Amino acid sequence: MRRIEKAFTRLLFGVLRVFIHVRKVVAVPRDSVHNILVIRQHNQLGDMLCAVPLLRSLRATYPRARIALLARPLNSEILRGASFLDEVIVYDKKTFLRSPFAVWLFARALKKRRFDLAIVPSTVSMSVTSDVIAFLSGAKRRIGPASLNGKRNVTGFLHNIRVDLDWRRDPSVHQTQRNIDIASILVLDPVSHELEIALTDEEVKKGRAFLDKRTGGHELIVGFHPGAAKVPNRWDALRFAEIANRCAEILGAFIVVTAGPDDDDPVHEMTVHMPNDHVVLRNEPIRFTASVIRHCSVFVTNDTGIMHVSAAVGTPTLSLFGPTDPLQWAPHGRRHRFILGRGGSVDSITVEKVWDVLTDMLRAFAASAPPRERQAVEYPRHS
Repeated sequence: MRRIEKAFTRLLFGVLRVFIHVRKVVAVPRDSVHNILVIRQHNQLGDMLCAVPLLRSLRATYPRARIALLARPLNSEILRGASFLDEVIVYDKKTFLRSPFAVWLFARALKKRRFDLAIVPSTVSMSVTSDVIAFLSGAKRRIGPASLNGKRNVTGFLHNIRVDLDWRRDPSVHQTQRNIDIASILVLDPVSHELEIALTDEEVKKGRAFLDKRTGGHELIVGFHPGAAKVPNRWDALRFAEIANRCAEILGAFIVVTAGPDDDDPVHEMTVHMPNDHVVLRNEPIRFTASVIRHCSVFVTNDTGIMHVSAAVGTPTLSLFGPTDPLQWAPHGRRHRFILGRGGSVDSITVEKVWDVLTDMLRAFAASAPPRERQAVEYPRHS
């Protein structure tokens, strides 16, 4: 079925290409950009957050421009309130599939905004939907992929600035840089590649209040995420439990476990072997989960979307990698660490290795925190 769908898409846009002629643009004067649309309408949370440096760079380069982000409902909330955005436009694909008239209304509303620049970042895959939305927006200049790692984009002709994206010679280029590479013609100002979620003061206080009711006097809080939608990315849940138990019994920590819709099995396997005080955040709104993680001293996670959330709220993040490349995906910043399993297997990572790195991070956190926030804990020393 998937093969038939791809064949139909190629045929359809092959025909449309005969009738749609788009004149290429070779330059974008900086003073001509006033209203920008960035289209990142995939559901993957990590992909969305890895676009933050691109958005931040657009804001630095065009400080007076209006910048809008188009996102799917699942990810539309995560960047709400960001200083580099003026607006988040929600695109609900399910609604539009049910009603062609809704597509027309949406396209009409986009055109009324008079975007003079639309950008479609592509790092893992190309999107027919994103390319079509950029075209329907009526933006004077549309930047999108002509190809991705040698694969031609069947809807690339809808853009008037087409970029060949190819990282095969340097496969460890980080995903944040890959998002920026689509906009090479703009000569963007350099910015930090660290991630960012703009929590309000009220949200931060809500996360703190939630923990205050449950920690029972524990001052040290360590967070864990034992799940991942991709099973090969999951470290053994029993090992997560062992690390959590050590944190509780040796360091006196309170344990926070986060869980998404695909994480029931690893979370159950982990928590059933945890006799110590803990709380499980299961399928909570992502901004509330972020507000709780923000108050953790360290967060230990598989390579999955919540890894990027933890880093984006500034919590020191220890991420565990197996089949994926941490040089592409691990969070930027000196406070974050990653461990890569041998031979592409996350389960080759030992409990002792995680414990050693985790306690190093906790010591660094205690040394850098303001005096009133430092934890009076004696961390184990390595022999």
